[in-house]
Parts: sequence; structure tokens; C-alpha cells
Amino acid sequence: MEFKKIDVGRQTNFIFALLLIHFVFFGYLCNVYLKSIGTRVLFLYQVMFSPVSYPSVIILALIVYVMVLREHFYEYGVRNSVWLILFIMIESWIWYWFIIARFDITVIGVYFLRFESYITILSLLGINLFSAFLAAFTKQMYRAHLKKIEEESY
Repeated sequence: MEFKKIDVGRQTNFIFALLLIHFVFFGYLCNVYLKSIGTRVLFLYQVMFSPVSYPSVIILALIVYVMVLREHFYEYGVRNSVWLILFIMIESWIWYWFIIARFDITVIGVYFLRFESYITILSLLGINLFSAFLAAFTKQMYRAHLKKIEEESY
């Protein structure tokens, strides 16, 4: 029986983005609101588009932009940016459970019954996809620029 080597190096950009979201994005929100955020942490559009914490949108967009820019194939980065939405939602549930200081699984069921949750999902999808496509476009332009410089040098 032969064991194949698992290539973990390809997933490091995604794991790095998850850590940045946990420590930088939610860390920023934690420093701005402390425990006064309440249930608004579940519906992140209320928090992200507030004038008090508007830089959180820029932080999230930069995290996704850098993640896609670091990928060898930008298609993987775009796919990973969509997967980040699920992890951001799960992180907001976990943060909510720490704020109310008890574990309540019904929050997940109620989350998908509220209209605000779908606004949150769509706003996260918009931010992530815009940042991902911007990074993919930047990467393609950079590659075209390098190819042009290489051709001119000959």
C-alpha cells in the first residue's frame, strides 16, 4: 500500500484568509463595539455599513483581494471567496454565543427565517465577489504587463 503525499500548500491562502477574518475582521468589530453589538453580529450588514464601523468592509475586501491575488489560478481564489461567506456566518454565530454567554442552537434555525440574514448573505457575496474579480483582473493585467516587457526585451 502506497501513501500519496497530500499537497496542503494549495490551501494555505484560504487558511490564512480564515485566520485574518477571525483576528482582523472580527477583532476590529470587537474593538469597535465591545459587547454592545448584541444581535447585530448575526446580521453583519447592519454592522458593516454603519458609519462607526465602515472600515470593516474595507478590511474584508482587502482580505479577499489578497487571498485571490496570492492564488496561482484565480478561479480557485474566486471559489474560495464564496466559501468564505459560510465561514463568516459561522464565525458570527460563534461570536453571538460568546456575547450572550450561552449556547443556543435555535439561533441557526431562526437565522434562516429572518429576512435580514439574506441581506447579510447577499452583501457578503457582493463584497467578496467584487474583491475577487478585482484581484483576478489585476493579476491578469500584471501577467500581460510582464509578458509585454518580456517580449520587448528581445
